[in-house]
Amino acid sequence: MPLLFLALLAISSFAQRQDLQPPCTCGNAEALALNREALQAHLKRRLEEASTAYAQALRLAPPRELTSAERERVLRFAPRVMVSPTDPFPLKDAAAVLHPNGRWIAYHFFWEDDIDFPDDNDPCDHELMWVELDARAERVLSYYTYFHGRILKATETGPPAIVVQWGKHGSMPANWKALPIVADSGDVERSRMEKLGSAITLESYNRATFEKLGTVGRQSQDSPLARGWPLRFNGNWEQFTDFSKPVDIPAMLRRNAMMSVSCLNNAVINRHFLRYNFASKTEWPAAMCEAGAK
Repeated sequence: MPLLFLALLAISSFAQRQDLQPPCTCGNAEALALNREALQAHLKRRLEEASTAYAQALRLAPPRELTSAERERVLRFAPRVMVSPTDPFPLKDAAAVLHPNGRWIAYHFFWEDDIDFPDDNDPCDHELMWVELDARAERVLSYYTYFHGRILKATETGPPAIVVQWGKHGSMPANWKALPIVADSGDVERSRMEKLGSAITLESYNRATFEKLGTVGRQSQDSPLARGWPLRFNGNWEQFTDFSKPVDIPAMLRRNAMMSVSCLNNAVINRHFLRYNFASKTEWPAAMCEAGAK
């Protein structure tokens, strides 16, 4: 695939750092303003301020429980999630938020932690992906994954299937290797990347991640908070990309019942689902919203 095409595709479909609340996020203007205020406070770890604004936003744009048909839809279209058998961090929780339009579903994953960040004051690593259904909510049109501040769109059709990076938990569509991405100065592995700002394949990006974790190792090597964690990845490339262990998302959703209908993902998670802090993430992919508006 020509590099110019990769670059254009990366800039258009695989946007770099995302706005947490794209213009298509629904709710009345006051609710959205409060939600944006909450997101910004949450990013800065001003948690009491964030929770207060989230609660106010939800009073103006209240979530509701799923109907039995909606619950079945959320469980039916939950992604197949595959992880490395040697990943040191298990999945703590999973949640699902169905958009009021009935066709967009956000699936949230809360891993025990991130190998590089024992000291970020988040007792979990929040990752997520989104599924877009057709007008009758009967089949998947597309799905997107959150990957270190970016949103990747799957190129294959059919049931959503993702693989999860060892220790870091960036979520990738199952056919991840050839997908384009642009490395930037925000990447922990930037020193091992090809020229920053240029399009590379996701395989190249992950090889840089593998090389960094396998040699230099994780961040904060001396952190007391990371006692018992592996200092580095002890294996080869094939083992690093061995995504052979399934995680049963529907079973976890049935067990913890963290499912809701809402426009405001982070607010619902903060006020209705989790008793511990998590990093706020993008509400809905702007590209999915734009496609749905056509």
